[in-house]
Amino acid sequence: MKGAYYKIPFNFESLIEKKDADKISLDASISQHLFLIATTSLGECKFDETYGSEIWEMDFDLMKSDNTLKEFIGDTLKRSIVMHEKRIQLEDVEVSVNDHNLGAFGKRRMKKKVSIGIKGLILETNRPFNFYYSFFVGPLSY
Repeated sequence: MKGAYYKIPFNFESLIEKKDADKISLDASISQHLFLIATTSLGECKFDETYGSEIWEMDFDLMKSDNTLKEFIGDTLKRSIVMHEKRIQLEDVEVSVNDHNLGAFGKRRMKKKVSIGIKGLILETNRPFNFYYSFFVGPLSY
């Protein structure tokens, strides 16, 4: 159905009960898809080996500098978004990497927090699109 966008994860229980599936806006659908692209490892999607990003490839390589991580994440996301999200015209991907303490006293862990901002233009409506999210690497968590 053109123009209908559905919330993920899809609620199959409501489908079995013959209820309408939860619908979302175009902006929310694009945001969901960008999140999937960023958190899917290349090769994980069996019908399209190019779907996803290479962020998982560097997840345990904490020896890379913050600038190297920023460049790597930005490049892999740009390539994948241009290839797989055709509803936006990508303008910019901004990445920042900061050290972050997690946990309570006595059980503190240092992780790298990666914040990503994606800016573009929604082609269907010609409106600006902004998406921001963050996650921790080493190992990847969100």
